[in-house]
Amino acid sequence: MIFQTREEQGQRFRLWQFSFAKIFGRACPGIFVLLIFIFLLPSLPSLPNVKAIFEEGHIIPYGLSLFPGGTEVIYPRLKEGVGNEKGESVGWGYYDREKGKVVSDLHTFSQLFSSIPRRARASFIYGVPWIDTFMFLPMINIPELLETYGVIELIWFATDATGHALGEKIYLDSIRKFDSYFGKLIKRLNLAEINLILYCDHGMSFDNEININQVSEIKRVVGEGLEVFLFPNIYLKNVTLKEYYAHKIVQETEIDFAFYKEENNANRVIGYSMQGKVIFEENEEGKIRYLFEGEDVFNYYGDGYQGEWLTDSEWLSLTKESRFPAALVNIFRLLANKNAGDIVVVVNPPKIIDTKLGYSANHHGVTETDLLVPILLRGKDLKHLYDREEMWLHTLFTSIPALNFDNIEPEREKNSFSCWGSVNEDYYSGFELSLSPAYRWNIALSYDADSYKGWFEYDVYSSYVIRLWAGVGLEHQLDNFDPFLNTRLQMDFGKIQFNYGRQVNFSNWKDWQENRKEITYQINDRLSFNWHIPNRFGFTLYW
Repeated sequence: MIFQTREEQGQRFRLWQFSFAKIFGRACPGIFVLLIFIFLLPSLPSLPNVKAIFEEGHIIPYGLSLFPGGTEVIYPRLKEGVGNEKGESVGWGYYDREKGKVVSDLHTFSQLFSSIPRRARASFIYGVPWIDTFMFLPMINIPELLETYGVIELIWFATDATGHALGEKIYLDSIRKFDSYFGKLIKRLNLAEINLILYCDHGMSFDNEININQVSEIKRVVGEGLEVFLFPNIYLKNVTLKEYYAHKIVQETEIDFAFYKEENNANRVIGYSMQGKVIFEENEEGKIRYLFEGEDVFNYYGDGYQGEWLTDSEWLSLTKESRFPAALVNIFRLLANKNAGDIVVVVNPPKIIDTKLGYSANHHGVTETDLLVPILLRGKDLKHLYDREEMWLHTLFTSIPALNFDNIEPEREKNSFSCWGSVNEDYYSGFELSLSPAYRWNIALSYDADSYKGWFEYDVYSSYVIRLWAGVGLEHQLDNFDPFLNTRLQMDFGKIQFNYGRQVNFSNWKDWQENRKEITYQINDRLSFNWHIPNRFGFTLYW
């Protein structure tokens, strides 16, 4: 399906191209970033809220992600703007030749997880199919979070999982759900003060008809010459046999391409397919040219290429409408990475590699459906990109001077003073003073029911919905001093906050007591109304 994003330019884009979306916006004092996995097909109905918001913006229809296509490859590189020739990840795991051991996919996931902002990491939970229904909870809090952090990243993972495994209907339901939630969120934001980016980290290829058991095939063909195979990287025991095995792989398996870097010439990459041989060469200026023997399998010469040396950006500009947009650049740069295999193989749709979960759709090739994505823009700090038609995705953030991920956390938490009382004689009046010396730290003093308490607490876990605090303090009551441990669960739902706390005194480790159960309503930035369940009410002042 096609819709216009700017009436004055008549620009259109194919909705099926965008698979991983991220919105970033700037409200005082910072930028709002929303990450979403979302895979679209040509038959997808219109997304009215997305369309309405970006009609006043711009679309870069040809954003190209890195190969191999995957969040583990592109996401950790986005903030620094580096290509796949740098960085650690070259897929799910790799072989460390210096140490002679496999770096596992669990390590790769750990690297990916640690690169996601701390409070955004809970988004993985909502990636479980059907759990995305509850994504409205973190989205409720985005306007308030913007005032604190400036940069917010909220990841919509569910459509990635459903796109891979559960079929079109379920994944379309998740997409429509996102559009509905997005529309409600936008109504609560001041669009005049916000920059928005909606982007995708990779594509998704559906309707795959040929399943390839790539592991057994590589083991069969390479045999005892194989050190390790971690798709798409093949590590050989004897690296001088790269050409022999690359040619053998495409001749004896359903794998489409096998590429390797020449042993004595780091500026030359050779690739084999059933249709012939391709050659990528780099000159001293970092430009690349493309040659072939046999058939021009990429059809670049048919698209107007004439054998000239081109930069990475020029290759994307030339081949953006090709079935293989800038594929030679992606392969050449990957093979320059020290963690890449001796041979890199490619399987393109309608073929699909075998996975433990039996995926029916994937994004492991170098075609436009695997790697080409749109980038939607709206905002005053993004207008310098409004004339762009194509972009390497990993350069997106570094192309925006106003976008800065450094020191986005506040210097401290809000200070507060609370007081409460009750008309019921069985309940006492009280107060609490909380001062924050640094972000994630509070020091508090309270009086309640003839008990004085002083304690400090630390934010040990946070998402966009909950914060879990833990601390230690000292209680004075009836001329006795007793140290205690304290825990508090804070849950935010827009202007409403729920707090539940418990404590245990050192004198009786087994007796955990409830010490807080309250609901607060934020009247404005400086004042909230508090209900101390069940029978006390009060106010809190913030500064």
